[in-house]
Amino acid sequence: MSEDSTYGDGTEGFFGFVVGLYAAAVAVPAVTIAFELAATPSPGTLFFVLLGSTVLVAYVVGLFGRRESLAVRLGGTRSVWAALVPPLGYLVALFVSEVVRGEAPPGAVAGVAFAGALAGLVAGLGLIVASHNRYVKARLADAPVDVAFSARAPKRDRTRIKWTVVALFVGGVLCFVGEILLHFDPLRWLFQLLVPMAAGLYGGTTEREIRISSAGLIAGSPAHKQLRPWSEFESYDVADDAVVVRRAGWSPWGLRDVRRDASDVEDPEAVADALGRFLPRHE
Repeated sequence: MSEDSTYGDGTEGFFGFVVGLYAAAVAVPAVTIAFELAATPSPGTLFFVLLGSTVLVAYVVGLFGRRESLAVRLGGTRSVWAALVPPLGYLVALFVSEVVRGEAPPGAVAGVAFAGALAGLVAGLGLIVASHNRYVKARLADAPVDVAFSARAPKRDRTRIKWTVVALFVGGVLCFVGEILLHFDPLRWLFQLLVPMAAGLYGGTTEREIRISSAGLIAGSPAHKQLRPWSEFESYDVADDAVVVRRAGWSPWGLRDVRRDASDVEDPEAVADALGRFLPRHE
């Protein structure tokens, strides 16, 4: 059975809504900015252009994007992460405009571009999460879960990441203060980049659900699950302090590995037996 055969040719309205919303968040700001530069900067006119194009793009693209098989195929490929590139492009364009041109773009242009970037990132993350979840559901229909547990990152990892988060947050605050004192706008963008990075790193230390199946290793939370096939891993180890599933290939400082606190696992031996059916134990 193929990876997306569980869903066949059916449709799912919610996924279509997410796809349409993402397409609108990416395309509508560009349309609005082009209309403003070519026609009129009137706020009233721009509002109706923004609203009308959002409804039109979201509806049309959503009709084509609601196929369940599309959701499964997207969730099974890494290219789905490219959904974050266009929204980030708006932020990069604003940053380059201020640094290269030495001045900020017109207020309405900057506002639309920044709002589009935020909306696109939120919608893009929603698209990624929804497709990953549907892919996991499709694969587990043919390969039920053998063992499941929930655990935090190991204590050593939590300590290291805590200090990294503190450093990033302090750096972000310094950039914010520097922007105020030096009137150097690019420092504001660094602040807006470093603080979310710190939050994202901290989130990686919190409790995660791990499921072991013949289809692969599923990791995530009730809201977002990701499945990695066993071919992406090379070995495992279950020690007193950590359950580690090592990724194949380059994994600097083990950052790509799945590492969970063994003290949070109720039955480490059952986890070791399940992992041993698919991977060799690390020597």
